[in-house]
Amino acid sequence: MKEIKKSSQLIFDVFDLFIKVPILDKAERETIFRAFSEKNPKIVFDIKTLVDYTETWEVKDLIQLLRIGIFKHFLNSELNESSNEITDGLINLIESGEYIPTTPETKRNIEDSDFYKSDEFSSKNSMYGRNTESRNVYAQNLSNEIKEERFTDFMLNQLYENAVSKNYSELVLIIDKLNKNEHLEEIERKIMAKYAFILNDSPKMAQINLEKAKKRIDNLKRAFGQY
Repeated sequence: MKEIKKSSQLIFDVFDLFIKVPILDKAERETIFRAFSEKNPKIVFDIKTLVDYTETWEVKDLIQLLRIGIFKHFLNSELNESSNEITDGLINLIESGEYIPTTPETKRNIEDSDFYKSDEFSSKNSMYGRNTESRNVYAQNLSNEIKEERFTDFMLNQLYENAVSKNYSELVLIIDKLNKNEHLEEIERKIMAKYAFILNDSPKMAQINLEKAKKRIDNLKRAFGQY
């Protein structure tokens, strides 16, 4: 399968309808997954299975799980050629802990961990007054750190290099438009849907990362005499 998922900003408008709901019930999670599936028919996953795996998840975590799963799938050339079924990959992200959602259960797991109960934690916790509120603050900070570290610099560099090798000129123009808050044409939105990770950065930072990736690719080409 050569073509990366087709998508549009409309799907994120659907997510926005739910964004302020603190805990989604089963029907709401199914609605979100189904809406994504309908807008992206070439991406196949078992909705019922994912609904069961994502109890208490927030909207932003459902979206991020799909994004990471899709990118990992398409970066794997063997899977890319044979199938566009990503259910197993999404489940692996969840079960392996490679993606950790922001849920009450995640927080409880941290609070029940040996580290949380250790002397090291008690020492760190003393700066907050050794009270229940400070423990919650520390647990949340630790959870956020774990989540942020999952998307490694190496993976990000690989994603940017892949984007540069395929759509460098288009992305330069698109990021410039985003920086100027200008309207994107339909074809530009489709290109950005392929590289949704770029939207995690500000336009200026995305531009810097894009240029760095371009330089790395150019240096490799020079090293192998392609210039």
